[in-house]
Amino acid sequence: MAAAPPPGASAVRDAGLMDKSPSRAGLGDLDPRGLRRSLLRDAVFLRLLDNVLRGEYRRGQRLRLDTIAEDMQVSRTPVREALVTLESHQLVSVQRYVGVVITHWSVDQMTERLRIARAMVVEPPASGAGIDVRFEPVWLRDCWTEAGAFVELAGWFLRRSGASVSADWLLSQRTVLDMFFTDDVALANGIDAVVDRSRRLDLVDRAARAAERDALDECAANLLELAAALIALPDRFRVAVAS
Repeated sequence: MAAAPPPGASAVRDAGLMDKSPSRAGLGDLDPRGLRRSLLRDAVFLRLLDNVLRGEYRRGQRLRLDTIAEDMQVSRTPVREALVTLESHQLVSVQRYVGVVITHWSVDQMTERLRIARAMVVEPPASGAGIDVRFEPVWLRDCWTEAGAFVELAGWFLRRSGASVSADWLLSQRTVLDMFFTDDVALANGIDAVVDRSRRLDLVDRAARAAERDALDECAANLLELAAALIALPDRFRVAVAS
């Protein structure tokens, strides 16, 4: 674990949040030959997830394992494993006599995940004693967006509050929510993710600083405000266009 940054420094800046985004190519620079199976599976999953969230795959479209494997130059195994993960996120379904089909997911279903998380932060459903673990800003380094940072921080908050089961569920949603709120994926879904970003990044920073001090109430207050801002993004975009 990395040492905490000096007082007054920005947790968001020091953690490197927003310095990078997921590769649009997915497998892009990766050579499938010689990769660990888990790494290859994850790369295929990110590629498929990106295609689903950006609308490259239409709702109701049937996916063929052989076609995907050939396109990505991998075997059927990592494709099959990646599709299992997509099914767990309710983005594809397996239909009898049909195969794997893209579900009719919506923006509202994505923001509903944030509403559920927000409700958990409001009143953590305690399942045991709180875990005494220090929050480290370095945990935010793998986050692409404020949504990813929200999940990481809220996951820590829930564990600290004794709601480990809820934390596990929330953290399982991170990759989907994080990618959904990247600029191009959001825009493909009618959302301008740039709107009010400086405020959201400030809320991430405040929540992270509070977490470092183990100030749970202050951390929760900023997380609730951040969740509300993310949930409101689709409406903010429509208002901006209408004006």
